[in-house]
Amino acid sequence: MAQPPPEESRSTNDGKKKSKRMPSARELDDHANRSRNRNSNSPDVTSAKLDAIHSRLLHLEMKLDSKPSYPQALGIGIASAGVWNAGLHLWNFVRQATSSSHSS
Repeated sequence: MAQPPPEESRSTNDGKKKSKRMPSARELDDHANRSRNRNSNSPDVTSAKLDAIHSRLLHLEMKLDSKPSYPQALGIGIASAGVWNAGLHLWNFVRQATSSSHSS
């Protein structure tokens, strides 16, 4: 089957573009009713969806519980800065002690 020339192809595709209008309230209600009817006919599907959501929430909660809160993170930062500064002071002390012993 031969394809139409590009001009015709473009014009037929332009007619198929979706409009960017907002759906009406009636269309939204119809969609909600269809979804409700589809879900009410299958309680097993609804139960499975709720189980999946519940497991995702538990997983997210476990992740959040394993991370430190803001005050804990701030405390860890302050403590690590103190350890770093103590290490620098110790390094400078050792460096000065070794350099003064060589010059004597």
